[in-house]
Amino acid sequence: MKKLHILPHRVCESTCYVNGLEDILTWKGAEYSDFLLSVIGGMAGFTYLHFKRADPPCMVYWGANPKYLMKDLANIIGFKETVIEGKTFKNAFPRLKEAIDDGQPVMAGALDMYYLHYYPDLYRKQRVPIHYVLVVGYDDDKQVVFVQDCSRKAVQEIPYNEFEESLDVNVPGMSKKNTMRTFTLPQKLPSEFEVAKKGFAYKAERFLNPPVKLFGLPAMRKLADEIFEWNNIKCFEHMATYATAPPLPPKTFENSHGMRFWQADVLSALGNKYNVRSWTEASKLFRRSGEEIMKLCKAALEQDKQRISEALTVIAEIEERAYKLLKDV
Repeated sequence: MKKLHILPHRVCESTCYVNGLEDILTWKGAEYSDFLLSVIGGMAGFTYLHFKRADPPCMVYWGANPKYLMKDLANIIGFKETVIEGKTFKNAFPRLKEAIDDGQPVMAGALDMYYLHYYPDLYRKQRVPIHYVLVVGYDDDKQVVFVQDCSRKAVQEIPYNEFEESLDVNVPGMSKKNTMRTFTLPQKLPSEFEVAKKGFAYKAERFLNPPVKLFGLPAMRKLADEIFEWNNIKCFEHMATYATAPPLPPKTFENSHGMRFWQADVLSALGNKYNVRSWTEASKLFRRSGEEIMKLCKAALEQDKQRISEALTVIAEIEERAYKLLKDV
């Protein structure tokens, strides 16, 4: 049996965790600015994780865990998310095909880019278990799934056996193996302005007063104190890598802004478009924050704990001001 849905597709590098949802929303008649869903969902945020048995034991993400990002976007936009995770591929894959047959493309991931042949620099060379694709079809005769990928314009084919291997990913706190998502959209999708207004205010509250102190402003200030206890080079490399573009630590730092420049650009564009002055003012602050993160990444690769602590303190002060502006719109 074969099934393939033809969806509009947005090519937008480094947005794999939300790209499939954007394609589905566009397919159903709503379209939002590049990076808007990424930033209101939690990217350009801050997460500090510490697991003694993890490698590395201390991890810094300059954004949200996609597991929570989708829940936040569901609250903002009003869709329902259905998640399959932790099952065997043998049990999960038929449910994926059922969803496709019912007209629901499926977001799959986290998956390991080691098994994606259309990334030749990584294929069978480099483990990168943090990627997401939108499955838009399958072909039992050819034994392939059809996927849309944020970095590729054309629909890609992945053999069933490599798709299975790619989904055998278990990242503590982030993704269980064979994780797949479908989305049920509201009858009326909100406008771009409605999504931006609610999303920026929601994100501001989550950053300033997160439900757990692993996230946002409390996590940033916690790390500013605890950085002096770090003694594992991989932790420092992780901090710089995930402010830039994983999987490798940066050699130059012009892109090491923790996605703050994305957030600044979105706020500036929408602030001017909808005449919201606090958004344009916050935009300037996030650009300053991004510049400070570049300095922090350089200090991280030099393992300069004092400079890292000082930079985190400055970044926290700038972003506290910026998020207070967003909260009050």
